[in-house]
Amino acid sequence: MSNPAMKTLRSAAIVAAALTAPVALAGAEDTGDVACGSTAAGWNVPNGGLVLSRGGGGGPIAAVLDAVGEYRTHSMFSHGPGGDVTHETMYTPGTNGWPTYCSTPVKAGELTSGFPGAGRINQGAIYQYLYGGGGALQYLAYQRSRSTAGYDTKGEAVSNWLLNSMPTVAATSKQDGGQSFRRYLGPNGAPLNYTLYQYRDLETVHIGGAGWNNGMVCSTMIAHAQYKAGFGAVEPKIYGHSTLVTAGNSLYSSVENECNSGLGFWGGVGSSISCFENICDDAGRQVRNCMSAGRCDTDSGTVWNNIANDGNTVARSISPDRLGGWSGHPYTGPGVSVWAYDSSNTIQWNSGGNVYGCWF
Repeated sequence: MSNPAMKTLRSAAIVAAALTAPVALAGAEDTGDVACGSTAAGWNVPNGGLVLSRGGGGGPIAAVLDAVGEYRTHSMFSHGPGGDVTHETMYTPGTNGWPTYCSTPVKAGELTSGFPGAGRINQGAIYQYLYGGGGALQYLAYQRSRSTAGYDTKGEAVSNWLLNSMPTVAATSKQDGGQSFRRYLGPNGAPLNYTLYQYRDLETVHIGGAGWNNGMVCSTMIAHAQYKAGFGAVEPKIYGHSTLVTAGNSLYSSVENECNSGLGFWGGVGSSISCFENICDDAGRQVRNCMSAGRCDTDSGTVWNNIANDGNTVARSISPDRLGGWSGHPYTGPGVSVWAYDSSNTIQWNSGGNVYGCWF
C-alpha cells in the first residue's frame, strides 16, 4: 500500500475485473436505466469501507466535477465483504409528453426528488448499478478509516450507526415487484430524496440537519452519517463564483451535447418528438436550473442568469473527492472524513455467492 502522503491530484484508475456479465432485468418504467441484476460473487470491501468510483458514460455529475478539477463521481459505503451497500443515487428521469415536452423535457418531479435516494442494497444490485449502465468504469477503489496512527474502527462504527440507528423503510423495486430494498429516512422521518441542489448547497446535512426537499447526494449523505456516528463534521468546500459559473456552463453543455448525440444520462430526450425549438437546449437549461437553484420545473434562462450575473453567489458542498482526500482536498487535520488519510485499495469480486437484487 502506498503512503497516504504520496497522494497525487488524480490517482491512476483501478478497475475491478468482472467475474461475469450482469444478468439484467429491465422493466416498463419511463427510464432507460435497468434496476436489477446479479453477480456470481460479492466484493471484498471490509465493513466500514468507503467506496469511490467514476463511471465510463459521462453525464452531468462528471461534467460538473471535471469542471472544478475533481475526478471521482460517486461514493458508496460497504457493510462488509459480500454484504449490503449504502449509497444515495437516482435513476434517469423520464420525459414529459406533448406539449410540455418542448419546454421542460425532463419530468420535473423525478428530477426534483430523485429516486431511490438513500438506500441499502445487496451485491447483485450494486454490481448492476456499477457495470450495467454501459461504458467501462474508469475508477473503482475503497478506503478504510485511518489516521496518522494507523487504521482504526471508526468506519465500522459509522456502519453500525447506519445499520442500527438510521431508520429505514422497505421499498419495492419499480422493475421487479418481487424484489425489495431499504430506503433511509431523513431527519424529518420521510425517505431521503436524491436532490441535485445539494451540489450547489448542502445546507446543514453534514452536521446532522435536513437538506432542501429532504434531499442529499451520495457524498453529503456519507458525511451526514459520519457526523451522526459521533466523529465530527466533514468541512464543506466553498467553490467561488467563477468556478460555479464554469461548472454550470459545463453542466449545460454536457446535457445538451449528450442529448443531441443520443448518449449519456438523458441521452434519449431528443430522440422521439420534434419541436420548433432546440429540445436539447431546453433539457440543458432545465437540468442546470435544477442543480444550481432547485428549480427543476423550468428551462427559463432567467434562473441561471440571476446566478451567473451575481458575483456573490458561490457553491458549498462535499464531493466524493473531498470525502476521499483527493484532488487537492485535505486528507489529515480537522474537518476531514475518517477515510481521507487512506490511499486506494483494489476491489475484487471474490466473496460470497450468487446474489440477485435491484437498486431501484
